[in-house]
Amino acid sequence: MKYTPRELADNVNVSHNHPLAELAWLVGGLVVIVAIISLGFWWLAELVVPRVPVDVEVWAGKQLLEKYRYQENPDLTKLLHTLLQTLPPKSPLRTYDFSVHVADNEAVNAMALPGGQIMVFSGLLKQVRSENELAMVLGHELGHYAHRDHLRGLGRGLGVTLALAMFFGQDSALAGLASDLFLGMEMSYSRQQETAADAFGLDMLVAGYGHAGGATDFFSRLAGQAGGTFPYLLASHPHPGDRIVVLRKMIAQKGYPLGNTVPWKISKPSGNK
Repeated sequence: MKYTPRELADNVNVSHNHPLAELAWLVGGLVVIVAIISLGFWWLAELVVPRVPVDVEVWAGKQLLEKYRYQENPDLTKLLHTLLQTLPPKSPLRTYDFSVHVADNEAVNAMALPGGQIMVFSGLLKQVRSENELAMVLGHELGHYAHRDHLRGLGRGLGVTLALAMFFGQDSALAGLASDLFLGMEMSYSRQQETAADAFGLDMLVAGYGHAGGATDFFSRLAGQAGGTFPYLLASHPHPGDRIVVLRKMIAQKGYPLGNTVPWKISKPSGNK
């Protein structure tokens, strides 16, 4: 009897689906898993953040501070501590040892690092004209500390970084990009968080100077430059024009008076780090 080979109708080693379809399912599944893990870290951050001790924050802040080339600025730190003296005796912000650092960067930016380390970019200092404007910016960052927004953003960034590194490898471009964003503290705050931080900064400004003069000057200057498209304070923040509208409503609702501002002179930094 002659043997005649036949093509197998079914083969467990060969898929009936198109390779591109299988790739789409694989990539889609990985995206879903990464999203679930990231959301898990988001939820965990919301749960853990209120319980993180300040000394743990200080440690994390020092690690992140090493990623920047910065200079100490005694005048800014002095201004910050003057604002802190207006806080109630039992304010949780009094448990921090705050200091202000200036990074050599033309971006109009400022950020709250863990542990009370506030980073101000030199590009921002070139835009301010009064002490009151700086007090408003520093008060805004203090508002993030008061609401612990900076730690929530840190937790979310860590979750995305770990999830991408787990599935695509620690040396992958995606994991590297996420790590850079995480270490650079490019944290995105919600509009509600930003508005709450602005309200906190406004209250501190009035407590320190007795009036709200200068609260909107800085944002008005940014909104008016280059047709209103000038890079504004933190890309994640609302547009300066929108912030001005909200701040003016707050000033009117709280009955805060307006007054003359104190000119600001840029002092020489105390040394490189």
